[in-house]
Amino acid sequence: MDNNELISFEIISNVGAAKSIYMEIINKCENKEFDSVEEMLEEAEEYLLQGHKKHMELVQREASGDKVELSLLLMHAEDQLMNAELIKLLAQKFMHLYKEVL
Repeated sequence: MDNNELISFEIISNVGAAKSIYMEIINKCENKEFDSVEEMLEEAEEYLLQGHKKHMELVQREASGDKVELSLLLMHAEDQLMNAELIKLLAQKFMHLYKEVL
């Protein structure tokens, strides 16, 4: 396994964990279980941050002139990263809305 593949898997793993936690936050809010959602949000943010750090390694490498080969795996990692960001925003909105309404 080359370095790009390893970084891609690290991105997928970290942002996948973040996405799962964000979805769990939405479910907890829907069920009026607000007691642990703030801590869960912090945990998810740490996973997302780790995914972003790995992504930034690739961006910095390419910016320094070392061409990063685009692969289906890397495209999948990028897609998962963007989806995690979107689900994060939705989870934050749902938290706010459910707390206001309920």
